[in-house]
Amino acid sequence: MTKLALTWVALCSFLTAATAQTDSIRFLNHRYNEFFRGNRDFSYVSPNGELGAPSGYVINGELIASYFLLASPESRFSVAVTQRFMARTRTDRSSPIRTPSFRLGTQVFYRLSSDVNRYRYVEAQFFHHSNGQDGKTFLPNGTINTETGDFSTDYLQATYNWGTHVRNRHGTYYNLGYRWHPPFFNHSEGLAGNYGFGRLLGQATYRIYAQPSTEPSPSSKTERLRVSVQASYAVNKLTNWTLGAAQRRVNAELSVWYIPPFSRDAGIFTTIGYYGEDPYNIYFNDRYTFVRFGIAAGFTRYTDELRK
Repeated sequence: MTKLALTWVALCSFLTAATAQTDSIRFLNHRYNEFFRGNRDFSYVSPNGELGAPSGYVINGELIASYFLLASPESRFSVAVTQRFMARTRTDRSSPIRTPSFRLGTQVFYRLSSDVNRYRYVEAQFFHHSNGQDGKTFLPNGTINTETGDFSTDYLQATYNWGTHVRNRHGTYYNLGYRWHPPFFNHSEGLAGNYGFGRLLGQATYRIYAQPSTEPSPSSKTERLRVSVQASYAVNKLTNWTLGAAQRRVNAELSVWYIPPFSRDAGIFTTIGYYGEDPYNIYFNDRYTFVRFGIAAGFTRYTDELRK
């Protein structure tokens, strides 16, 4: 009888430990799925667009939407299909939106750590980037056709991501990576030697969390403030530019977002930056310092409750 009781106790202890371990892994994967979503760029709308750009704008914006096909607490892998749509409304007559920029691709995430306070993961991407035009890239005088010129390219990107998450207080996020436009993919005429086909990438972000007033559950927290620095540097060969020509190769920006207590996911932001290569498709030859401000929204909520 004693042996049977001891066996029963041992079995119960084993099952309890196994269940606790399973719940712990499920929570890890759940929290990392929140990191995967939360570390994406915000969508935004900006009156007057990039102040300082060579062209004048009425309003600019970028819509970023990710559809997570795999984001299960049972797996440390996550997969998302993401679309990024950017449009700039010009101050020309009839306020045209010339060559809207569309990126469609797949992102794959993999959790590296079993720590949610100091998290680490890797990410791989494949994206197609196009402006939907089919005109000649160059005008007869040799300048770039920014009105109807074709822009199309594909790229692969890999990043190592890490950061901290102090519950109910603050968090950080960093990444380092590389974006590569392989020569075996199709690219528009005129991009080779004039466009950043290889870019080193980096980002540093700081967040402050608070309990949302619209959802007073103690298990839910939202961002109130986000400060982020992003930079990239083209390292491929560019015609008439040396590797050290930062004015042509560097893109960098500093952004500050504030989400007021009465708002769920949207807030206000301002960005200052410099483009050595304008990321708006066929306008890649433009270089300028800019200021941008407006309204932004994204994934800002974190919860300790697993999805059913």
